[in-house]
Amino acid sequence: MILSEKKKSDSSSQMTREIKRVRITSKMRADIFMRHGGVCHLCQMKVVPGQDWDVSHEIPLEAGGADDASNWLVAHRTCHRKHTATVDAPLIAKVKRIHQRHIGAKQSKSPLPGGKRSKWKRKMDGTVVRREP
Repeated sequence: MILSEKKKSDSSSQMTREIKRVRITSKMRADIFMRHGGVCHLCQMKVVPGQDWDVSHEIPLEAGGADDASNWLVAHRTCHRKHTATVDAPLIAKVKRIHQRHIGAKQSKSPLPGGKRSKWKRKMDGTVVRREP
């Protein structure tokens, strides 16, 4: 997976991640199919000739998976779409939420009373005072 970070053209100093995807050629698809014996990794059924199938990523790219042959698997198109909607999409959303909290972009809507983000603090002697900005 190739990650490149670039600055946005506007005046903000935010960084964006751009994931470069590898174009999978028909020869690469054939190699993937033969390496896995034409078996769907989700339902363990054989993909028969003429049946639609996709190259699935074992670990989604947005969750930190590599875009190379070590992360590519065979999956029926219907199995792959169901798996993406029920497993991968929630996982990707969770990874993004964790990342936003980690960099401080997302703050709690209801901070704990007396906590770090509260406008009140309790001193060591037990008195409650307003925090200075």
